[in-house]
Amino acid sequence: MKRILFIFLLCFAGISAFAQEGLYIEDLFEGRVIPLKHMKRSFISGSELHPYGLDTYKSLKFSVDEGDFHTVEVLVMKDANASTDKQTVFSGDHLTYAVICFPPTLTGLNRFLCFQAVKKKGKWDVTVVYLRGTATVEDLDAMFNKKRK
Repeated sequence: MKRILFIFLLCFAGISAFAQEGLYIEDLFEGRVIPLKHMKRSFISGSELHPYGLDTYKSLKFSVDEGDFHTVEVLVMKDANASTDKQTVFSGDHLTYAVICFPPTLTGLNRFLCFQAVKKKGKWDVTVVYLRGTATVEDLDAMFNKKRK
């Protein structure tokens, strides 16, 4: 019994660790685009997210120059092209905001990628958030709008 439980936990840990697997943005979360030491990272999974209909929350915050920003922007846009739904905002030629919905996982969980970028003093301040769970776009919108009031 302990062996079965161990295998189950190992599999679940693997699923959580690679939540954004199959997306271009995975390279960013794995530190292959911007070194991990240059990013503020948050990762939450488990029961504290269940009230929100989520099981995975991953976020990255970092500042980059124009060249690195372009690389990140290209990854986000490639993922947006494979989405089921998306909202994007551009400032000139640059993507500055995106909410991207992907097809559900094999287990029926919804996946979202949120992106925001602001140019300040020649650098881009970028926030990228990956969410996975049973929540829908409408659920997330209601949560965020409720927080604003």
